[in-house]
Amino acid sequence: MNLNLKNVMRRIGFPILFFTFVWILFRNPGNVWVSYGTISVMIFAGILLERWIPFEEEWNRKDSDLKSDLFFFLFQPILAPLTGNVTTLITIGLMSSLGIVSPNIEKTSLFFQVFLGMSLSGFIPYWLHRIAHVGGGFLWRAHAIHHSPKKLYWMNAFRSHPINTIWNTAGLLLPAVFLGLQAEAVMIVGLLNNFVSIFNHMNIDFRLGILNRVFNMGELHRWHHSQIPSEGNRNYSSGALSVWDQIFGSYFLPDQKIDSRSIGLFNPQSYPFGSLFKEFLFPICKCS
Repeated sequence: MNLNLKNVMRRIGFPILFFTFVWILFRNPGNVWVSYGTISVMIFAGILLERWIPFEEEWNRKDSDLKSDLFFFLFQPILAPLTGNVTTLITIGLMSSLGIVSPNIEKTSLFFQVFLGMSLSGFIPYWLHRIAHVGGGFLWRAHAIHHSPKKLYWMNAFRSHPINTIWNTAGLLLPAVFLGLQAEAVMIVGLLNNFVSIFNHMNIDFRLGILNRVFNMGELHRWHHSQIPSEGNRNYSSGALSVWDQIFGSYFLPDQKIDSRSIGLFNPQSYPFGSLFKEFLFPICKCS
């Protein structure tokens, strides 16, 4: 019975969590305490699921760089909202000075605004992400810190260089600001993108089947973390949806299970492991 319940949760666990979160957000639009309280509970549930139905049991036993992980876990929730506020102010100011008027979207339904925001929010981060991988150079060095771990679990979602966090947050938010979406819709779009971005790093054996064509979850994102370039240079979607990978031909979901030992950087010998200070300087000075 226990085994059967685990199999059921592998198939329906993610839809239950995600759509429950959607329902709560739409029932309480703009309520910061309910929204962030709920996503915190969801993350805690995911941490428990990492132990109950792990994708790779070895990742639960393998030591991680806990000190660095804790730093990023505490740092990112400060930098990302700050970037969002600055991006909003700058964008609104530029639009005003240039005489650009937002479409009259704020008068449409909240559902339509969220749908539109979710559909468009991943476009800019997708291309910045793809350019970082295939172009190398400064953008790749700023992104490399996210690929440096040899395993995937919930804290990997927060492991991002400040430069990477700034471009990703700004890119996700710009379409919503330009369209003039209601603050409640912007908040829901941001939280749903964050929800999937955290859960697609979790060590949970969710199996979405056809829903992989919609959601950018772990079955897709683990391949993106492969240290084999032909596998890792795929599935660039940064938000909740996998649509841009399908449109631009980078969608990748083979039948076999990814080798858990293949997670990591393409060229680990060039990366400054073991020094958080050097990791932060890496985009600028290539410290190793």
